[in-house]
Amino acid sequence: MGALLKSCWLLIIVFLFFCLHSLPSLAVMDRVPLTVTLLQERLSAPVLKEGMTTIDLANLVIDIRDENKELQEQFYQQIQGQINRAKQPLGLDFSNSLIQGNFIASRLGLPTPLTKVALATLLSPTEEQLLQQDENFLFDSDEPVFNVTVFRGPVKLQGTVFMGEVDFSKTFFLQIVEAMAAKFSRESNWVESRFARVAKFTKANFMGDVNFSQSQFLNKAIFRSAHFKSITNFHGSHFTAEAYFDQTKYDKPADFTRTFWQKEANFSQSQWRDRPLFSKSRFLSLLTFRNATFEKSGAFRSSYFNGVVSFQDVKLLDQVDFSNSTFTKNSYLSVSGLAFDSDKAKILGDRGVIGQAIYLPTLTGNETVLRNLVRNFRSLEQIADANQIEYKTEKLRLQQLKQKLNNISVIRLINLTWVADFLHTSFLALLLLLSQDGTNFSLVFGTGIIIFAYFGCLFWLIDRVRRLTPKPVIPSRYEIFCMVTSYIILTLSGVFNILQSASRPLLTLTAIALILVPLPLILIIELYRRGRYHDLMDSSYFLQDGSMRQLRLLITRLPVVPEFPLFRDRYTPIPWQKRWNWLNYYDLSLNNLLKLGFNDWRVRDRELPAIISFLVWYQWGIGIFYITLLIWTLSRTIPGLNILIYLK
Repeated sequence: MGALLKSCWLLIIVFLFFCLHSLPSLAVMDRVPLTVTLLQERLSAPVLKEGMTTIDLANLVIDIRDENKELQEQFYQQIQGQINRAKQPLGLDFSNSLIQGNFIASRLGLPTPLTKVALATLLSPTEEQLLQQDENFLFDSDEPVFNVTVFRGPVKLQGTVFMGEVDFSKTFFLQIVEAMAAKFSRESNWVESRFARVAKFTKANFMGDVNFSQSQFLNKAIFRSAHFKSITNFHGSHFTAEAYFDQTKYDKPADFTRTFWQKEANFSQSQWRDRPLFSKSRFLSLLTFRNATFEKSGAFRSSYFNGVVSFQDVKLLDQVDFSNSTFTKNSYLSVSGLAFDSDKAKILGDRGVIGQAIYLPTLTGNETVLRNLVRNFRSLEQIADANQIEYKTEKLRLQQLKQKLNNISVIRLINLTWVADFLHTSFLALLLLLSQDGTNFSLVFGTGIIIFAYFGCLFWLIDRVRRLTPKPVIPSRYEIFCMVTSYIILTLSGVFNILQSASRPLLTLTAIALILVPLPLILIIELYRRGRYHDLMDSSYFLQDGSMRQLRLLITRLPVVPEFPLFRDRYTPIPWQKRWNWLNYYDLSLNNLLKLGFNDWRVRDRELPAIISFLVWYQWGIGIFYITLLIWTLSRTIPGLNILIYLK
């Protein structure tokens, strides 16, 4: 008995399953052929749908082919006449109908000239206000008149099948357009159409060419899950509100050139089997292609972006071109999870621009993306952009290290295993602040000018200002003026360079100040607190090799005078009595920093305070680090010096 009941229930479930699945096909089979008599009945008895009076032409087979001339003429004449005579807006409902033959909207709607005088007699003030949003609307009747076909009520095409060509060109829809799951078997023409309310084309199937060029969507445009099987044309269209093209499929080229997108443009999970063209378009808000697939090359050339451009988890099989495009301060190109799934996959853009625009939120999960981007730009010989990506990689690494230090456990804190991470973090932070990971020569140059000027002035101060009493050892007013003025000019030029080139200039200047100021300042204060009472008070601490005067590269030189007497005899002190002697301190600083100068400068080893010797060696050590950083930066920023460009 139990087995019998189970079998009965199983049969009932199977029966219900087949019944439910057959409902759509039954609905299609229930279509009734439209005749002149049936047409007159439907026109004489409009129905109320969603609060709007609507001519119900749903679930019909409408044969308006040329072979059926009588129905064709009656169809257009009677519907248009009914719409023209109606004092209130009339909607049209073609849901689930099969329309055979070419469908021409201009023979159905209300022909309307876009002039203020004409609209006052045809439309209500609210409708007139909607039409005035059209850029072709004329307030001056003396100008040439632009005519449109107006549908005052909603147009429902849900599940409608158009077997012939469809022409909605130069049509203004004042109410909602619903074409969900509509099928356009042949070409559909929507050129210069206007949509004042929401336009819904969800799951629409465009079998033939579709042309929405020069159209205006004044409200939401919803093409979600639509399938464009032939050429798609939205050239010059305007989207004033949100546009949803997510999960759409494009089998042939799609032309979105010169389009205008005022709010979000959503192309997530879209599939482009041929070329997408977005050149010379303007995107004022979010543009997202999240999880989209580009099988052919895409073009965004000369476009304008004022919001986030999301290429998150996009699959590239060919190149995407952003050449001559503009990214504002509010915009960036998010490429988290971007996959280069082909050897032809590339991101193209202007040198020095596209690398700046690219953004990734974290290093975790994006290591491969970053490596592919570096390889991409190096193969294009865009060294600045490749370096920019590497700089961003190290910034993300620094962020990761900081998070690791912030989440340190008590056990690691006690065992001091965090020290290596701390040193790594500190060194990386300093490297990014002073050179942007060796990618910014202007920043390194500005840093060098500040260090050079600072130590030049410092050496002049400790050498020339020795004491005030009992016998003053100080420079002349002229020398003080020259030194102070030159120091201010050099420092300001270095600061200006940093302000122009650093991503975080205040932090960079703070880092430089922490290196240059605290330790030397403490030592100088201690030097003057103790006073100086040694011999040779009237002679400079710094000696020059007077055997020759030439520009020298002194990489291996140490800042102390040689021990061998024959070589010591070559060195003479700075001539204080010369008016230009203050320049020698800058030459000394240049020697110590860049190992380059016009004279070989050393510090004497007799009657020399230890603090002064330490300060000279301190700058010499900074110079070793700086010249290494400078050479490394030059090798990364000058293509001829960068051998990595030839490696993939």
